Amino acid sequence: MRILVLAAFVVLAGPLSAQEPLAVPPQKDADERVAALREAWKGSDDLAKENAVAACADCPHPAVAAALAPLLVSGSEELRIAVAKTLGKMPGFADAAKALHSGMKTNEKYDKVLRAVFEGIARVGHVSSVGVLEKWIDDRLDLRDSEEVPGVILAFDVLGFLKHKASVDVILDLCNKKKVSGWGAGTGGGYKWKCGRHAEAALVRLTGQEAFGDLELWKDWWKKNAKGFNEDMTAKRK
Repeated sequence: MRILVLAAFVVLAGPLSAQEPLAVPPQKDADERVAALREAWKGSDDLAKENAVAACADCPHPAVAAALAPLLVSGSEELRIAVAKTLGKMPGFADAAKALHSGMKTNEKYDKVLRAVFEGIARVGHVSSVGVLEKWIDDRLDLRDSEEVPGVILAFDVLGFLKHKASVDVILDLCNKKKVSGWGAGTGGGYKWKCGRHAEAALVRLTGQEAFGDLELWKDWWKKNAKGFNEDMTAKRK
Protein backbone atom coordinates (compact mmCIF):
# COMPACT_ATOMS: atom_id res chain seq x y z
CA MET A 1 0.00 0.00 0.00
CA ARG A 2 1.28 3.44 -0.85
CA ILE A 3 2.23 5.40 2.26
CA LEU A 4 1.01 8.93 2.64
CA VAL A 5 3.43 11.53 3.95
CA LEU A 6 1.63 14.18 5.95
CA ALA A 7 2.73 17.78 5.54
CA ALA A 8 1.61 20.99 7.20
CA PHE A 9 -0.80 22.98 5.07
CA VAL A 10 -1.49 26.66 5.42
CA VAL A 11 -4.80 26.90 3.63
CA LEU A 12 -6.78 29.85 4.75
CA ALA A 13 -5.85 33.47 5.12
CA GLY A 14 -6.36 33.80 8.86
CA PRO A 15 -6.85 31.68 11.97
CA LEU A 16 -10.16 29.93 12.27
CA SER A 17 -11.73 29.25 15.61
CA ALA A 18 -15.19 28.26 16.71
CA GLN A 19 -17.47 31.26 16.87
CA GLU A 20 -20.87 31.65 18.44
CA PRO A 21 -23.63 32.28 15.89
CA LEU A 22 -24.75 35.89 15.75
CA ALA A 23 -28.22 36.80 16.94
CA VAL A 24 -30.82 37.17 14.19
CA PRO A 25 -31.33 40.93 13.74
CA PRO A 26 -34.70 42.70 13.50
CA GLN A 27 -36.31 42.94 10.08
CA LYS A 28 -35.81 46.71 10.17
CA ASP A 29 -32.02 46.33 10.40
CA ALA A 30 -32.00 43.86 7.51
CA ASP A 31 -34.14 46.16 5.37
CA GLU A 32 -31.71 49.02 5.99
CA ARG A 33 -28.69 46.95 4.95
CA VAL A 34 -30.43 45.71 1.81
CA ALA A 35 -31.52 49.23 0.87
CA ALA A 36 -27.95 50.48 1.33
CA LEU A 37 -26.63 47.70 -0.91
CA ARG A 38 -29.11 48.52 -3.67
CA GLU A 39 -28.33 52.21 -3.45
CA ALA A 40 -24.57 51.61 -3.62
CA TRP A 41 -24.94 49.37 -6.66
CA LYS A 42 -26.71 52.10 -8.56
CA GLY A 43 -23.47 54.06 -8.67
CA SER A 44 -19.96 53.37 -9.93
CA ASP A 45 -18.05 53.95 -6.69
CA ASP A 46 -16.52 50.59 -5.73
CA LEU A 47 -15.49 51.89 -2.32
CA ALA A 48 -19.10 52.76 -1.51
CA LYS A 49 -20.09 49.28 -2.63
CA GLU A 50 -17.43 47.67 -0.44
CA ASN A 51 -18.57 49.72 2.54
CA ALA A 52 -22.20 48.70 2.00
CA VAL A 53 -21.13 45.06 1.79
CA ALA A 54 -18.98 45.28 4.93
CA ALA A 55 -21.86 46.84 6.86
CA CYS A 56 -23.82 43.62 6.39
CA ALA A 57 -21.36 41.51 8.40
CA ASP A 58 -23.25 41.90 11.68
CA CYS A 59 -26.65 41.28 10.12
CA PRO A 60 -27.15 37.53 9.52
CA HIS A 61 -30.64 37.76 8.11
CA PRO A 62 -32.13 35.75 5.21
CA ALA A 63 -32.94 38.95 3.31
CA VAL A 64 -29.35 40.18 3.63
CA ALA A 65 -27.86 36.86 2.50
CA ALA A 66 -30.27 36.80 -0.44
CA ALA A 67 -29.19 40.32 -1.42
CA LEU A 68 -25.48 39.46 -1.16
CA ALA A 69 -25.64 36.20 -3.13
CA PRO A 70 -26.03 37.77 -6.62
CA LEU A 71 -23.07 40.04 -5.90
CA LEU A 72 -20.82 36.97 -5.82
CA VAL A 73 -21.39 36.46 -9.52
CA SER A 74 -21.09 40.03 -10.81
CA GLY A 75 -18.76 42.96 -10.46
CA SER A 76 -15.02 43.07 -10.00
CA GLU A 77 -13.03 40.29 -8.36
CA GLU A 78 -12.30 42.61 -5.44
CA LEU A 79 -16.00 43.16 -4.79
CA ARG A 80 -16.76 39.45 -5.02
CA ILE A 81 -14.02 38.77 -2.50
CA ALA A 82 -15.48 41.43 -0.21
CA VAL A 83 -18.88 39.74 -0.39
CA ALA A 84 -17.38 36.32 0.39
CA LYS A 85 -15.55 37.75 3.39
CA THR A 86 -18.69 39.39 4.72
CA LEU A 87 -20.73 36.20 4.41
CA GLY A 88 -17.90 34.39 6.18
CA LYS A 89 -18.48 36.59 9.21
CA MET A 90 -21.86 34.95 9.81
CA PRO A 91 -20.89 31.73 11.63
CA GLY A 92 -23.41 28.92 11.65
CA PHE A 93 -25.85 30.84 9.44
CA ALA A 94 -27.39 28.51 6.87
CA ASP A 95 -28.38 31.30 4.48
CA ALA A 96 -24.81 32.60 4.42
CA ALA A 97 -23.55 29.13 3.54
CA LYS A 98 -26.18 28.85 0.81
CA ALA A 99 -25.14 32.20 -0.67
CA LEU A 100 -21.49 31.13 -0.70
CA HIS A 101 -22.38 27.83 -2.35
CA SER A 102 -24.03 29.77 -5.18
CA GLY A 103 -20.73 31.52 -5.89
CA MET A 104 -18.60 28.39 -6.31
CA LYS A 105 -19.26 27.36 -9.89
CA THR A 106 -19.37 30.89 -11.32
CA ASN A 107 -15.98 31.72 -9.84
CA GLU A 108 -14.30 28.43 -10.64
CA LYS A 109 -11.81 30.11 -12.97
CA TYR A 110 -11.11 33.06 -10.66
CA ASP A 111 -8.57 31.67 -8.23
CA LYS A 112 -8.59 34.50 -5.68
CA VAL A 113 -12.38 34.73 -5.61
CA LEU A 114 -12.83 30.97 -5.39
CA ARG A 115 -10.38 30.83 -2.49
CA ALA A 116 -12.31 33.60 -0.71
CA VAL A 117 -15.58 31.72 -1.26
CA PHE A 118 -14.11 28.51 0.16
CA GLU A 119 -12.64 30.39 3.09
CA GLY A 120 -16.07 31.89 3.76
CA ILE A 121 -17.60 28.42 3.72
CA ALA A 122 -15.03 27.25 6.26
CA ARG A 123 -15.69 30.20 8.53
CA VAL A 124 -19.48 29.80 8.42
CA GLY A 125 -19.00 26.11 9.17
CA HIS A 126 -22.55 25.00 8.38
CA VAL A 127 -23.22 21.29 7.95
CA SER A 128 -24.97 21.89 4.61
CA SER A 129 -21.57 22.68 3.10
CA VAL A 130 -20.32 19.13 3.66
CA GLY A 131 -22.52 17.65 0.93
CA VAL A 132 -21.83 20.57 -1.41
CA LEU A 133 -18.07 20.06 -1.12
CA GLU A 134 -18.49 16.31 -1.51
CA LYS A 135 -20.23 16.82 -4.86
CA TRP A 136 -17.63 19.40 -5.92
CA ILE A 137 -14.81 16.91 -5.36
CA ASP A 138 -16.74 13.97 -6.78
CA ASP A 139 -17.48 15.83 -10.02
CA ARG A 140 -13.86 16.96 -10.58
CA LEU A 141 -11.35 14.54 -9.14
CA ASP A 142 -11.44 12.10 -12.06
CA LEU A 143 -11.12 14.70 -14.82
CA ARG A 144 -8.18 14.16 -17.15
CA ASP A 145 -6.46 17.35 -16.06
CA SER A 146 -7.37 16.96 -12.42
CA GLU A 147 -4.27 18.76 -11.22
CA GLU A 148 -5.43 21.87 -13.03
CA VAL A 149 -9.03 21.71 -11.82
CA PRO A 150 -9.56 24.59 -9.39
CA GLY A 151 -10.62 23.92 -5.86
CA VAL A 152 -10.33 20.13 -5.60
CA ILE A 153 -7.55 20.07 -3.02
CA LEU A 154 -8.89 23.25 -1.44
CA ALA A 155 -12.25 21.53 -0.93
CA PHE A 156 -10.55 18.72 0.99
CA ASP A 157 -8.79 21.33 3.11
CA VAL A 158 -12.02 23.18 3.87
CA LEU A 159 -13.76 19.96 4.94
CA GLY A 160 -11.21 19.86 7.74
CA PHE A 161 -12.67 23.08 9.13
CA LEU A 162 -16.29 21.87 9.05
CA LYS A 163 -16.60 20.36 12.51
CA HIS A 164 -19.20 17.72 11.79
CA LYS A 165 -19.04 13.92 11.88
CA ALA A 166 -20.37 14.01 8.33
CA SER A 167 -17.10 15.66 7.25
CA VAL A 168 -15.08 12.65 8.37
CA ASP A 169 -17.49 10.26 6.67
CA VAL A 170 -17.38 12.22 3.41
CA ILE A 171 -13.57 12.44 3.35
CA LEU A 172 -13.17 8.72 3.91
CA ASP A 173 -15.93 7.84 1.42
CA LEU A 174 -14.37 10.04 -1.28
CA CYS A 175 -10.90 8.66 -0.68
CA ASN A 176 -12.25 5.13 -1.03
CA LYS A 177 -14.49 5.86 -4.03
CA LYS A 178 -11.85 7.84 -5.92
CA LYS A 179 -8.95 5.58 -4.90
CA VAL A 180 -6.77 8.46 -3.81
CA SER A 181 -4.29 6.12 -2.12
CA GLY A 182 -3.01 2.61 -2.52
CA TRP A 183 -1.75 0.75 -5.54
CA GLY A 184 -5.17 1.02 -7.17
CA ALA A 185 -4.99 4.77 -7.57
CA GLY A 186 -4.76 4.26 -11.34
CA THR A 187 -4.77 7.13 -13.83
CA GLY A 188 -4.00 10.37 -12.13
CA GLY A 189 -2.62 8.45 -9.17
CA GLY A 190 0.12 10.98 -8.45
CA TYR A 191 -2.37 13.76 -8.12
CA LYS A 192 -4.74 11.61 -6.12
CA TRP A 193 -1.93 10.77 -3.74
CA LYS A 194 -1.48 14.50 -3.23
CA CYS A 195 -5.21 14.78 -2.51
CA GLY A 196 -4.79 12.00 0.02
CA ARG A 197 -2.22 14.01 1.93
CA HIS A 198 -4.64 16.91 2.18
CA ALA A 199 -7.46 14.53 3.12
CA GLU A 200 -5.39 13.18 5.99
CA ALA A 201 -4.50 16.70 7.14
CA ALA A 202 -8.25 17.42 7.26
CA LEU A 203 -8.89 14.27 9.28
CA VAL A 204 -6.19 15.23 11.77
CA ARG A 205 -7.76 18.66 12.18
CA LEU A 206 -11.24 17.22 12.68
CA THR A 207 -10.37 14.45 15.12
CA GLY A 208 -7.23 15.56 16.91
CA GLN A 209 -5.79 12.13 16.13
CA GLU A 210 -2.16 11.93 15.04
CA ALA A 211 -1.57 11.11 11.39
CA PHE A 212 -1.30 7.46 10.40
CA GLY A 213 0.19 8.12 6.97
CA ASP A 214 -2.29 5.59 5.57
CA LEU A 215 -5.95 6.21 4.76
CA GLU A 216 -6.82 2.54 5.20
CA LEU A 217 -5.80 2.82 8.85
CA TRP A 218 -8.02 5.90 9.17
CA LYS A 219 -11.04 3.91 8.01
CA ASP A 220 -10.44 1.26 10.66
CA TRP A 221 -9.78 3.86 13.34
CA TRP A 222 -12.99 5.78 12.56
CA LYS A 223 -15.12 2.63 12.68
CA LYS A 224 -13.86 2.02 16.20
CA ASN A 225 -13.88 5.60 17.46
CA ALA A 226 -16.73 7.47 15.71
CA LYS A 227 -19.09 6.70 18.59
CA GLY A 228 -16.80 8.66 20.91
CA PHE A 229 -17.59 11.94 19.15
CA ASN A 230 -20.65 14.16 19.20
CA GLU A 231 -22.05 15.41 15.91
CA ASP A 232 -19.98 18.60 16.23
CA MET A 233 -16.78 16.53 16.68
CA THR A 234 -16.45 17.30 20.36
CA ALA A 235 -15.57 14.31 22.49
CA LYS A 236 -18.40 12.63 24.33
CA ARG A 237 -18.19 12.58 28.08
CA LYS A 238 -17.29 9.19 29.46
